[in-house]
Amino acid sequence: MPADTAAANGPADAGAPLFSARIREASWSRHQGLDPSADADAVKDPGVFDRLFDGSLSVDDYTRWHAQQYFVYEAIEAAAARFADDAVAGPFVFPELARVPALEADLRFLMGPKWRSGIEPLPATRAYVDRIDAVSADWPGGYIAHAYTRYLGDLSGGQAFGKAARRNFGFEAEGASFYEFADIKSPKAFKEEYRSRLDAVDLPEADKARVIEEVLLAYDHNGAVLAALGEGLGRNPFEPKVIAAICHHMNIDHVADTLVICQGAGGQRGAEAARMTGFDGEGADFAVLVDGAEVAVRVQWAGPLSERAEVRPEIVRLFTESKAALENA
Repeated sequence: MPADTAAANGPADAGAPLFSARIREASWSRHQGLDPSADADAVKDPGVFDRLFDGSLSVDDYTRWHAQQYFVYEAIEAAAARFADDAVAGPFVFPELARVPALEADLRFLMGPKWRSGIEPLPATRAYVDRIDAVSADWPGGYIAHAYTRYLGDLSGGQAFGKAARRNFGFEAEGASFYEFADIKSPKAFKEEYRSRLDAVDLPEADKARVIEEVLLAYDHNGAVLAALGEGLGRNPFEPKVIAAICHHMNIDHVADTLVICQGAGGQRGAEAARMTGFDGEGADFAVLVDGAEVAVRVQWAGPLSERAEVRPEIVRLFTESKAALENA
């Protein structure tokens, strides 16, 4: 943090709230809205946070939440790499904050070595990632806003999430390593330093106001992801590791068959490529390349499934019927 920046801004801003305080004040209501204890008397369905703290969140739904976070941090840390040497955003790029390696380790532990084949961003997550990519493409303030919102949250309330996950699921390290910041000895001191850098950041007032608006938008996107996850709590009878293994098998060993299913049962006759991205008791999800763009396709099972052994025969049926339909078209 350049010492002369703070000195130069000091006299002109005498008596005005510090930038970090302005961000905290503006985002307080959003923060409270995500806090399950903020309104204990409100009538609502328990969400991800509520179930984590009361011990009713399943390890499968915890894993699905972890997977969505992976995509968000992947985007933020790609932006960090771009801004590492930037005069404005560079002071907010801390290697010790990086979460992607920990998330990868956790997901490998939770889902097995084929974990990457079994995760796909929800539409709300994709919108969040697209926003991070767009606003931090060439604007330092965009990176600062999204990094601040996520990382300082992880060092604050996120620590309670980690404790709850370790308590509920018996994790010792992997599984909840996302919440461990081994290279930060004092989260309190680190957060104070981070806020001091915010107070000294060399941004014009218009950009500071824009950063605050972007922080609020980051909270809204995070809330949308949590709401989407909340809608699916307890509804998928298949473990994430099972989904990852079957998706990997289809996408590596049965690439042509997957494409046939999407062209036939999926109704995408012009599909150029396809991959299975997930499934539940009602149907399977695919990402299909059509005219150079990837589109989501949902194919329903003939009836509800609940056991791993039921999935293969249903996929064989879909392939057989799709192949026949394409040949007779």
